[in-house]
Amino acid sequence: MQTTRWYLAFLLANAAAGGVSLLLPLYAHYLGGTAAAVGTISAVGSLVGVGASLLWGRISDRTRRRRWFVVLSFSGIGVVYCLLPLIGAVSGLVGMGATASFFWMASSVVSVLLIMERFPKVDWEREIGRLNAYSGFGWAIGQALGAAWIGGLTGLLGEGPGLKSFGVTAGVLALAGAGVAALSLPEAVQRVKRRDFRGTMVAVGTFLYERFRYGPAHLYYLIRPSQVLRFLQGRTAFGPDLVLFYYGAFLIMAAFSLFFVPLPVFLRQELDWPSSLVYAAYTVHTLTSVIAYRWARVAIARWGHRPVLGIGLFGRAAAFALFALTGRLLPGWSAVPLFLLTGVTWAAFQLSATSIVSRLAPAGLKGQALGAYNALTGLGGVVGALVGGFLADSLGFPTAFLVAAAVVLLTIPVVMVETRPLAKEG
Repeated sequence: MQTTRWYLAFLLANAAAGGVSLLLPLYAHYLGGTAAAVGTISAVGSLVGVGASLLWGRISDRTRRRRWFVVLSFSGIGVVYCLLPLIGAVSGLVGMGATASFFWMASSVVSVLLIMERFPKVDWEREIGRLNAYSGFGWAIGQALGAAWIGGLTGLLGEGPGLKSFGVTAGVLALAGAGVAALSLPEAVQRVKRRDFRGTMVAVGTFLYERFRYGPAHLYYLIRPSQVLRFLQGRTAFGPDLVLFYYGAFLIMAAFSLFFVPLPVFLRQELDWPSSLVYAAYTVHTLTSVIAYRWARVAIARWGHRPVLGIGLFGRAAAFALFALTGRLLPGWSAVPLFLLTGVTWAAFQLSATSIVSRLAPAGLKGQALGAYNALTGLGGVVGALVGGFLADSLGFPTAFLVAAAVVLLTIPVVMVETRPLAKEG
């Protein structure tokens, strides 16, 4: 039961993070912020995460004190979220998002190491899957709680108090996660000799991406920026197929962010959805992607990785384009089934894309290949957040959504190119 208890800490912290993932853009809209402001909040938070992951990773390698990284991480984001009622300007939300991202990375860099140091290698995949399951459902719980909490208080006290009080609630959840971690996560005897932050990717391979988009192991930046540049220049042993796939993945993730970052503002501003309904729609999206992973596995086994990848990307492009028509040629409620489509297609994309990267990478370089993939997709997300907010404000939300759809469609041939068959996982 001890293992279950410290997994509960990640469930609570991810519930807090899942709730705040929508709270910041909705609160920015409440304060009068534009879609570009929401994009800035997202982009700055992601960029801070780059530096924070490298910093925390180095400190973790030197100290080997995994438990207190988790406690510090969850306590830090808990305190930050509790301060939301004191913020009265969008610029304050930029700082809040960046600070929360800084603290969040402290737990992210050690989450998988915790399992590697507590379980035999044969159990790593199972336990990382379990930890990601707790975290993924925690994220969905946080969004569902936001829908219920804000929906209940908005009618009584108004939108502002509803949003502010939910920020405090999310902070309390994170602090509770820190308490659970402090009580149930003792420092373990090392099962792996000198396992460090940079070596984690090589050791666990594709296990990091076992199930959920929102799992705790956001180890996006396990390689130096200079390494990413060399990969894009083709100065690598990865081969042309993988380098080309990297370019495609960068553009795809930029398009995803271009669409999703301004989407909450679109739902509030253009469709006049209440904040509680926005939370409910995103909860549907998250749970659908969780459930759809099983379907994606079956589809990949039957048709192959690239066909499933192509189908998933085409479905996402269609959903983005249809969102551009929602509220104009399509009724506002049509956004609900579109959230189902984006959830299913995310599972198809994520599972097939990470598997393709792993299989295209030469033996002994799978860890570096996955690290480069995550660094590039993270960078794509930053670029998409900034561009999406700008397009939505200057040319309108439909334009931003249609550009996102076009980028995905145009990139499908790039990621579908195959000059050699995919290797099988050993």
